[in-house]
Amino acid sequence: MVASSLRIAMMLEVYYPNIGGQEVFFQELGETLVRRGHSVDVYCIANKPGLPQTEELNGITIHRNPNGGRYLQPPVPAMRRSWLDIVKFSAGVRRVASAHQHDFYLLNQWPLMHAVALPKNVRALSAIHWCEIRTDPVLTRCQKRLPRIVGSNFAVSAAVAAEITRQSGRPCGVLPSGIQLSRYRNTPRGKRAGVLSLGRIAAHKNLSLLIDAYEIAVAGGLDGDLLIAGDGPARPEVEAYVRRSPLASRIQVLGSVTEEQKLELLSQAAVFGMPSMREGFPRVITEAMASGLPVVTSDYAGNGSKEVVAQYKSGIVCGTTAADFAEALLATEADWDRYSQAGLAAAQTLDWSHIAETLEARIREVLAK
Repeated sequence: MVASSLRIAMMLEVYYPNIGGQEVFFQELGETLVRRGHSVDVYCIANKPGLPQTEELNGITIHRNPNGGRYLQPPVPAMRRSWLDIVKFSAGVRRVASAHQHDFYLLNQWPLMHAVALPKNVRALSAIHWCEIRTDPVLTRCQKRLPRIVGSNFAVSAAVAAEITRQSGRPCGVLPSGIQLSRYRNTPRGKRAGVLSLGRIAAHKNLSLLIDAYEIAVAGGLDGDLLIAGDGPARPEVEAYVRRSPLASRIQVLGSVTEEQKLELLSQAAVFGMPSMREGFPRVITEAMASGLPVVTSDYAGNGSKEVVAQYKSGIVCGTTAADFAEALLATEADWDRYSQAGLAAAQTLDWSHIAETLEARIREVLAK
């Protein structure tokens, strides 16, 4: 018999206090597993200087090694990550797994090398969680080969899972980005207005398209302001683009917001706009659905949001021009109740407790063998 309490190691690129979709995914999944009686250790690379080597946060023990804090600011900026830290982290992953102190090892997709570093005798007890699909030749080879060396694979969405299965020939389950449903508020349509964008402000978020589309949609009768909440490396460029807009007085770049402010924004907007060129399964899509907020997203090849919106029928997937996006914003408002209700229904399946149960079932199946 398998013991009811599991010892789970999560091996990740970075973790809190770095904030991103995958960091939040593993933090909230881990905290849910702890509440369900399991022990969780997180092994990661420090994302900034001065963090403790080891600390406990909300029941999870975090181990940061390497802990220099320069991983996201490498000596050569074009490299985007410190490859020396990746090598050190992968060696540490191997040492941890070789100690056989955990029942199961759940690895984030990035930084890839840590999956190769796992000892062969524990790979059957490990799984990679795939957050996105890349199309360049090197990463395509990784997507084909790495799923074959671990015992299980999961993906953040059904679309990513299908592509991993197609490329690797290995089955891939789905562990989506979840939420705690009780935290979100569904405000009636009559008390909502405007368009919301919420998340990290980076170049691939393509916010200039949203701004251009908003201008066209307002000319077509769209009510309310455009609110852009979040921070990130592309924020100065986005703010400059807003200043050049003829509707600059109706567009606000709010910067970082608190959790309570985020919940309020989700409950007050009429449409959520996501024009990203590249996404996996953004958590904010789930949060919008739980708030009864319809979503408009663009049909870029690398935008995993489109599969999520199409799967749950919680909004419109449109073309990649400003005119296309503006038309979708207006069409979403016109059929608002249908999209809102579909999103609310889908959100019921995305509570963290259901997602944790899926992972537990797979772990117990593996251990039973």
